[in-house]
Amino acid sequence: MKLNTIIQGDCLEVMKKIESNSIDCLITDPPFSIGTTSTGNKGSWLDNNLIRPFFSIWFAEVKRVLKDEADWYINTDWRTYPFLYPIATEYLSVKNCIVWDYEWIKAGSHYRFSHEFILYGNKIDGLKRKFEPSKENRDVWRIPPVNFTQEKNHPAEKPVNLIKKMLENSTKKGDLVLDTFLGSGTTAVACKELQRNFIGIEIDPKYIKIANERLAQEVLF
Repeated sequence: MKLNTIIQGDCLEVMKKIESNSIDCLITDPPFSIGTTSTGNKGSWLDNNLIRPFFSIWFAEVKRVLKDEADWYINTDWRTYPFLYPIATEYLSVKNCIVWDYEWIKAGSHYRFSHEFILYGNKIDGLKRKFEPSKENRDVWRIPPVNFTQEKNHPAEKPVNLIKKMLENSTKKGDLVLDTFLGSGTTAVACKELQRNFIGIEIDPKYIKIANERLAQEVLF
């Protein structure tokens, strides 16, 4: 499979074409489709019955393509976390629930939102951490979001600095990173800046266009 390119399609179908044990790190942001949408609109927990089979297949494919020493990061929120966590533990080793502190206050009808969660782990149990212990490497990360004062490329866009922290902690130059829900391309941009290879999968051509425009700002390494 060609590296450092964005592939349009259903991630479950595209992942079948990725070689087993070939990915050094997974970094991705699935849609917040359990109980709510990424823009905060209320959904239904009855949707779980429809979505669980998808994520069961997805986690099985993630396990297949990751190298044994690989780390992984999945962005989520407090409403989606209870659904994803038990499925993740069926296939992978979960090590932390990282709290991403926005250092910003978003909308909310009661206590206003100022954080999201990041599930973090390894493919298999018993791996040592790749990063050094420090006050920066605790389970609360204070990184400003892409907020309403900036032009956003995607409703659920993550800041490049958030993804770069994951890359710096869990990968090295030349490693291969997979994002199966690439959106507007933040993971790809961060990989480019830090000289990591990537495979990005996105189903919506609108966001593929935006991601490619972001990547075209400089020549790929």
